[in-house]
Amino acid sequence: MKNRYIIICSLAMMTIMSCELDHLYYQTVSRDKVQFDIDWSKTNFAPESKGFDEDNQLNGVTIFAFDSATHKLVKELPPDANWQSPVVRLAPGTYDMILINDSREELPSIRFDMESPFEEFSAYTHADTVYADQPEYLAVSAVRNISFHPEKTEYYHDMPEGYYRDYIAQKISTVQKAVTKRINVKVYVKGMNYCKGMQRSYITGLAKSVNLVTRKPSEDDAVYGFNLVNREFRSSDYTEAVLTQSLNCFGFNEAKFGAGDKFELIINFVLVDNSIHTVTADVTKQFEQWYEEHKIDLNLDLDLDIDVDIEVELPPTVEDPEEAGGFAPETIPWNDIVQDIIL
Repeated sequence: MKNRYIIICSLAMMTIMSCELDHLYYQTVSRDKVQFDIDWSKTNFAPESKGFDEDNQLNGVTIFAFDSATHKLVKELPPDANWQSPVVRLAPGTYDMILINDSREELPSIRFDMESPFEEFSAYTHADTVYADQPEYLAVSAVRNISFHPEKTEYYHDMPEGYYRDYIAQKISTVQKAVTKRINVKVYVKGMNYCKGMQRSYITGLAKSVNLVTRKPSEDDAVYGFNLVNREFRSSDYTEAVLTQSLNCFGFNEAKFGAGDKFELIINFVLVDNSIHTVTADVTKQFEQWYEEHKIDLNLDLDLDIDVDIEVELPPTVEDPEEAGGFAPETIPWNDIVQDIIL
C-alpha cells in the first residue's frame, strides 16, 4: 500500500512538472539598442537661430560607426528621419560614432574621408577652388565607446508579440555643432558709376577640410569663389554703393597667422570701358582680430559668422563709343537691394 502511494505521488509530481515545462515553450531573443538624444539648438537648424532657413530645414541624421579597437569605419547607417532621437542597433562590440545632419547625397559638394581612422575622419572639398554654394552647412558630433551586447535567449510563459524583443539599453545625449563657418563680405565702393558689372571674386587662406572629431580646420587651404553682386546704392547720384555676399567655408586654421600666409580678398570689377579692374586686399588682420575676439567663444563651439569689410575707390573711366558694340567681358547679373534714398 505504501509503495502504491509513493508511485501515485511520483506520477503526480511528474505531471505537474511536465505542465510547467510546457509553459516554457515560448523562446525569444532580446537585442539591446542605443538611443541618441540630439541637441540641435547650437546650429542653424534651430528655428531661433539667426541663420535658420525655412527652405533648408533638417531632413534627418546620418551616423558613421567605427570599431573602437581597430578605429576603422565598419558601417554607415542610413539617414534616420527621426533626427531628434534616432535609435541604433549594431552587431555586438564597442563603437565610436560620428553624427552629421542630413545624408551624404544632400551634401554633394562635401567629401568624407571614408578610409581614414576615427580620429582622422574629415570632411573636405575635392577641388582647389570652390564656390559660394559650397560647402553646404554641416553640423557634427562625436561619441566614443558605445557598447552593444550579444543577443540573449529568453523564455516566457505567455506568447510574446514577436521572436525578437528589442529594448533601449542606453540613452546618450549629444550636441551637434557646426564645422562650417559663414563669411560675410562687405565692400564699400566709391565710383560705382564707373562699374558696369562684376566677375567672380575670391578669398584665399580658408581651410580645405575639417576634422569631424576635433572640429579643427586643416592648414591646407582652398580658394573660395563667390559672386559679389548684392548691390545697395548709398547716394542719390549712384556713385557710392555697398556690395555684399555670404559664403560657407570650413573656417581657418589659426596656425597660418604665424606662418606668413595671407588671407586675401580678390575682387574683379568690369568697368564701363570693358576693362577689368582687379582689387586685391590683404584682410589677414581682420581674421587675426576676429580670432582674438572670439577664441574663448570658439572653445564653446558657438556658431559665429566672420565679417570681412573693405573700401574700394574705382578709377574714373569713360565708355568708348567705338568699343561699345565690340567685345564685352561677361558679367554676373546684379541683385539690387532696393531702399529709399533721402534726397
